[in-house]
Amino acid sequence: MTVTRTVMGSCFFEYITEHDSVEKALNNEGIFKEVKVNKVRVERTLTKENDDNKSEDSTKTKGQRTEKV
Repeated sequence: MTVTRTVMGSCFFEYITEHDSVEKALNNEGIFKEVKVNKVRVERTLTKENDDNKSEDSTKTKGQRTEKV
């Protein structure tokens, strides 16, 4: 049996790249530097049990609350 956990939510992110010129920046031709993620909000967590012998899956929902991480 395997268990799959899916966390759904939202966040703010900043995708940072470097470019040689303004023209290359407009054409998105640059070097990836980093992604900054903040204000993560977990909206819902789903846990699903998968039994390899069964054709049906049972789904359990844990916590329908909103929390800041």
